[in-house]
Amino acid sequence: MNPARTIPNTNINAPRRGSLFPVLALWSIALVAGFVFFVFDEGITRSLGGYYLVPWAIVAGTLFLSPSIYLFYKGRFDLFHPLVYSVWVYIFPVFAVGAFLITFEFGHPYVIDLVVDPEYYLPLSLMLVALGFLGVIAGYALPFGEWVARWLERIGPKSDWDPGSMWLGGLLLIVFGLGIDILGFVQGVLGFQRVTEIGAYDALVTFLSIVFNVGFIMLWLAFFKSERKGPIFYLIIVFLLALIPLKMGLQGGRSSLMVSVLSIGAAYWYSGRRPKASHTVIFGLILFLSIVIGIIYGTAFRHIKGSEERVDAGDYVGQVFMTLDYVASSDISYITSDGLTSLGQRMENLSSLGVVISNYEMMEPYEESYGLKNNIYNDVVTAFIPRAIWADKPPTSDARAYSDLYFKYSENSFAITPFGDLYRNFGIIGIPLGMMVFGIYYRFIYSGLIATPEPRLWKSVAYYPLLTIVSYETFYATFIPVAIRVIAVVFISLLIVSFFARKINSNR
Repeated sequence: MNPARTIPNTNINAPRRGSLFPVLALWSIALVAGFVFFVFDEGITRSLGGYYLVPWAIVAGTLFLSPSIYLFYKGRFDLFHPLVYSVWVYIFPVFAVGAFLITFEFGHPYVIDLVVDPEYYLPLSLMLVALGFLGVIAGYALPFGEWVARWLERIGPKSDWDPGSMWLGGLLLIVFGLGIDILGFVQGVLGFQRVTEIGAYDALVTFLSIVFNVGFIMLWLAFFKSERKGPIFYLIIVFLLALIPLKMGLQGGRSSLMVSVLSIGAAYWYSGRRPKASHTVIFGLILFLSIVIGIIYGTAFRHIKGSEERVDAGDYVGQVFMTLDYVASSDISYITSDGLTSLGQRMENLSSLGVVISNYEMMEPYEESYGLKNNIYNDVVTAFIPRAIWADKPPTSDARAYSDLYFKYSENSFAITPFGDLYRNFGIIGIPLGMMVFGIYYRFIYSGLIATPEPRLWKSVAYYPLLTIVSYETFYATFIPVAIRVIAVVFISLLIVSFFARKINSNR
């Protein structure tokens, strides 16, 4: 990335009312036609033999990419636009590319054997995902999110930060976040481990760990925005780079390294800089390597640790070193092949969704005994009662119970997806209506923080943590309580940095 090429924030990505309605109208017609074709001419799908998913993957993949193509055509393309980021990071590779992985039997996930009549229910599942994403586009196209953003902008703070005044506050957030991470590892609520009994303050520890992410992107944004960089700037950057493998090692996650790279990319993009084509290719290669390395390390760590059972902090750290030693001493071709196989399996969640779609009618009578009945309603109603007050609050969206009921294996958290969660609770009609909420939220944060007539550095800092709230892998029901808690943590973090920024500016 070339820091010499800088453009001012000219609000080129500002959403125009109804700007996505042409995309929405075109794909609504196409999707309705696709459903009619699928329902009334199922024989054609079956006549394609082992390639029965290919035409549906092409239709769904084109729909997923249409906002990116449309924004690029209009000259308002943004790598971290919600309808671009969510598609490229998850929806397109997991469902469209995942359909091709199923077709050519790459990895052949065993859960596909749990899908009743795959030639019918896998295409149907893919079309339901497309229907849900159409709901996201519809929610974004509606002006409600922008109205709320503009109202908050009128009553919100008008001040901004100087890049040089962000360093102290950002470092304090990093240090506090590291402390929370250490506490979380000791308590067993962070990393590749889980507690059998949920503590009163476990959720608080989990959400406070977001403070580190706010500080991380803040310091990178300050670095990219600063025109003069002294030795202290580069020392801090070396410190931040050293934290990336440390976080990956302790979390034992497959996506930790990728998330760090994307955070740096978001900071670069919203600093006003634009990379040249060659630098974009380099960033893409770095991102791909971060995915592969993360998959290799995360897979090896899981094999060595064996399970998510909580262990002492010392033993946990010892297993990190054992994993590094195993990766370093193993045959590179073997661990790479193993990692790529795991990546292929990790990328494909269409079969997991197909298990739910094809088995729901049979499993629905048993959901109440597993605590899953009406989980969206129950979660929204009970989510705002702290566990410190209601110590015996039941986990209404229990991933282990869900895995036990639908996949007959409770020792793993299978991909749930909001699409499957909405289908279980409200049927097909609930999918586009429920996913519209995601679109409205996307319009709200993008209009208020990025495509805004009053750009501020603190808005750019807040945007990425709020963008990543939306998860396409977990229960739909968790979105609203998670959004409120993360917004609160980000808001408090920004207040802390603002306090120190004012102190620094007043002493100059």
